[in-house]
Amino acid sequence: MAFTRKRKFFFVAIGILILLSTRSDEYHFTQADYAAGSHSFSIVQWELRHIPLKWTHLLWELYPGNKPDDFERNAIVHEYLSTTLQLEKERDNLTDVATATHLLDSASKNYIDLKNKEIVRLSRKREQLRGRAEEAIESAVSTAANNHGLGLTFGILLPPTDFRLGDPPHILITSRRDKIAMSGSKLINPKLEWSERAEIENRAELYENTSALVDDLAGLGTYPAIVSDKDSLRRIMRTAAHEWLHNYWILKPLGRNMWDSQNMQILNETAADLVGNELGDEAFIILGNDIENAYKYDTFSSSNPHLFTILRETRINVEKMLKNGNIEEAEKYMRKQLWNLKLGGYNIRKLNQAYFAFRGNYAEGPASISPIGSDLRELRDYYSTLGEFIESVSKIGDFEQFHYLLNLKRKEYFVNS
Repeated sequence: MAFTRKRKFFFVAIGILILLSTRSDEYHFTQADYAAGSHSFSIVQWELRHIPLKWTHLLWELYPGNKPDDFERNAIVHEYLSTTLQLEKERDNLTDVATATHLLDSASKNYIDLKNKEIVRLSRKREQLRGRAEEAIESAVSTAANNHGLGLTFGILLPPTDFRLGDPPHILITSRRDKIAMSGSKLINPKLEWSERAEIENRAELYENTSALVDDLAGLGTYPAIVSDKDSLRRIMRTAAHEWLHNYWILKPLGRNMWDSQNMQILNETAADLVGNELGDEAFIILGNDIENAYKYDTFSSSNPHLFTILRETRINVEKMLKNGNIEEAEKYMRKQLWNLKLGGYNIRKLNQAYFAFRGNYAEGPASISPIGSDLRELRDYYSTLGEFIESVSKIGDFEQFHYLLNLKRKEYFVNS
């Protein structure tokens, strides 16, 4: 056991060095840096704070009787998520009371004191559960990955699964106004008021021909990967698998060449979505949960057809307007569509060029018009196992290779059918 842990630590160290050196070009101050200001999120500082915490928990598990079984793992994760939900509700209630009550009477003060004590209690309980909940998710995703032959000798994954449950940073996206295309991005601290989002966006849009959006992230492929704990457990497992795949592929041609072109970025994100949902569902079952059609991930269009239709239609129409040089018309149209979405109960804060530029990187999502999603799903169908598909796409180093592989599989299918 101790030897296995040492090897895991060795691999983690290698993984961190590789991940931190992946994009080490000379740094230049950008408009996104100016807009973010003091709200910028530092990956390096985050890594230095959280890596020791992870390994302290792993050392605790080395003692006999401390390592939970599968049943206990599932119970721990559910208790952690339930505690997190209770904590968020108490915080929201306290905020509502403080906002509504300007002159506090003694009863209100007593109520607030009780709420603060409950928040402290739930926060402590959450921290006590966090490490074990993270280990449970790591174990399930590891088992799923090893089931598909992704591990080395003795089932060691490179890099090992390592997740931190909590609040991922936000991300500031900038795009040109006359064309939907990401021109910049910047990670933003997760503790951000709604008014501060608008302030950051306004500063970014001071630059000519700039559209800006501060968007949310469900996860981030740091090491350990950050995974939001504000989702359902099934969604969390999918996000965890998605982020681990980014860490896995960064050691392969697919991930190493992710930033070479927009198509390679879309290919990486869409592959992580497609495979992550399938692998995450399997991990969800391994953890001890029941699910229907666990290996047949329903696309966004089938799970939410109305929203998909509206956003896809909006994207197509905006592209046409911008191509004809009608920027103001396109922006007016997006504001109108946003209002229609809100009336339909869809909680989208802002709809602009930056929104489509960022969300469009996920080719199976409604904000994208890229054919990569359907092409990648077709390629997946040519492989009998998920592991074979993962290893095959991991070798893709440029977008031309992707098309070559897809056409090759089409020919093989035609010949054999």
